[in-house]
Amino acid sequence: MTPLLQVKHLQVQFAVAGRGLFNLRPRQLNAVNGASLTLAAGQTLGLVGESGCGKSTLARAVLQLTPATGGQVLFDGLDIGQGDKQAVARLRREAAMIFQDPYTALNPRQRVGQILAEVLQVQRKVPAAQIPARVVELLELVGLRAELAERKPGALSGGQCQRVGIARALAIEPRLIVADECVAALDVSIQGQIINLLLELRERMGLALLFITHDLGVVRQLCDRVAVMYLGQIVEEGPVHEVFDNPRHPYTAALVQAIADIDPARGLPAQPLAGEPPSPLQLPAGCAFHPRCPHALPQCRDSAPPNHTQGARRHACIHPQLPH
Repeated sequence: MTPLLQVKHLQVQFAVAGRGLFNLRPRQLNAVNGASLTLAAGQTLGLVGESGCGKSTLARAVLQLTPATGGQVLFDGLDIGQGDKQAVARLRREAAMIFQDPYTALNPRQRVGQILAEVLQVQRKVPAAQIPARVVELLELVGLRAELAERKPGALSGGQCQRVGIARALAIEPRLIVADECVAALDVSIQGQIINLLLELRERMGLALLFITHDLGVVRQLCDRVAVMYLGQIVEEGPVHEVFDNPRHPYTAALVQAIADIDPARGLPAQPLAGEPPSPLQLPAGCAFHPRCPHALPQCRDSAPPNHTQGARRHACIHPQLPH
């Protein structure tokens, strides 16, 4: 069975001005550096990693909001990165994004009903005469009262705005939703409500969800699978419980150990992950993680790590299993 979404060796680079008076030559920032992942229909994949690792850039490249400089993105078997207008048009009809900031993602000058109606008009999902009724249906689907259609985003709470953002994504009747840190700006209690809503919608509508976050606790609650990203690369991918209970990449292990609520009986590590990630402008040779890795070997400084695949799991490390 063909996965709904396939990302193969994706690369996204940005030109950055050189530093100094006599060095004006542009440099290349490697925001995404050969990342690969798959997402099946009806499945939820959590994409995790430290801030600046390239998660949001990968998501925007998947939806053709940021141009890729290499690799492939296939949606339902169609390569959408080769300028095929028909493939991109299909992606626009069947994939949507929920953004991090629920306030800035909505037009403050429009009423909620207008925001949703605009999507329905552009996508031509329902006849014009049925748009008002469909707006009410969408609001009710995300747990909002119909009268909120007459309000502007500034008159809503953060949680209500994020529900409107979800309703807008659902308006196109998508098969794939990309949620980029969509609960990060909300209070903890509201986060739980939004996560429960996404779980309910996934079950009811069979949505595939690419959920981007730095919160591993949320991933454990919401996702079927997890992909761990470091410096633009996916270093480990697999079923959530297997990866969290038995990480095979040292970076994954460090992330899991640093989150106490993954296992309340487990204390925080005595020696947390040292240092900061290297700059994507100057990626280290060999394994990108070796400057911070407690299990690095001499060859890690020079050679790219091999990929190990076993069943539904894969990781990129010189060690087939994490050393103890």
